[in-house]
Amino acid sequence: MRVSLTPILGSAPVLYAEEWGTFAAQGLQVELIPLASQRDRIFAFQAGQVDVVITDVASVILLAARGDPIVVATAYVPEDPRTQFSVLVQGKYSGVTTMDDLVSLLGSRDFFRIALPLQSDIEFATDMALRVRGFEPDPRIYFGQDNLFVMASMVVYGMVAAAVLPEPYASFSQRFAEAEGFDLTALEDFAGVPALPHLIVFQRDVVEGKPEVVRKFLRAFAAAADRMNRESKEGLLTMGAPEVLRLFYRGMDPEQVLAHPSVRAAIAAVAVPRFPAPGPLDRGIYEQVHRWALSKGYVRFEHPYEEVVTDEFVE
Repeated sequence: MRVSLTPILGSAPVLYAEEWGTFAAQGLQVELIPLASQRDRIFAFQAGQVDVVITDVASVILLAARGDPIVVATAYVPEDPRTQFSVLVQGKYSGVTTMDDLVSLLGSRDFFRIALPLQSDIEFATDMALRVRGFEPDPRIYFGQDNLFVMASMVVYGMVAAAVLPEPYASFSQRFAEAEGFDLTALEDFAGVPALPHLIVFQRDVVEGKPEVVRKFLRAFAAAADRMNRESKEGLLTMGAPEVLRLFYRGMDPEQVLAHPSVRAAIAAVAVPRFPAPGPLDRGIYEQVHRWALSKGYVRFEHPYEEVVTDEFVE
């Protein structure tokens, strides 16, 4: 089974399930395929190069327009929706210290833009946060960037006024920048934005032709998530951090990177969340993001919840 990993929290139980042998215990042979770019994930899924992808709600809607996905369960749900994302700014270049400061300056010149992954849950959440402040989002205020660490660097070096990152990237980037002598401020103000889950998405032919494979995958995933909740942060990082570097940052020496003082300081600032068992995707959240995607012109036709989501495998 070919599983596309995304550098988001929902992918973590997949990584540990492979490392701890919980997939093997279910009789599954899994190949992990790291694809950090949303565009690459969509193309790979559409071409049938991967059987499973861990991704966000917006990506599922894009996949439904171009492929045949089935959401079988949630992979991760943030405990506090208000802090699931942060807006990173640097006052030195922008003078921005609050969300209201940022909103008042957006679009006033080319610098005052926000770096974020386009056509994503992050863009959806940022649109909501701006509308709450009376600002109607304009595509020209966004700078599209898939690489989350590159986005943080763009703020550090004054290329854009702000970047929106999910946790734990926001905390890691803020502390790493501080350790390197740069001052980044995290603005956490996403009140009113729902908790946006990461999702386990299968190809339809696998769900319909091999339902027992799906059940085995979810059992292994749930077992890994449960064990992660009982492991120490140190234990998780000792095993997981080098593997993440090998998967997503090829060419880097994991031991050398993890020994860097600024990296160590940044890791210390990251909190390990609780990973809930896989559950159903909330219809209201799917439909809210779907309406947004239609309004933005990211999809042309409706893709009803019933056609994209199944409740066959979770309670």
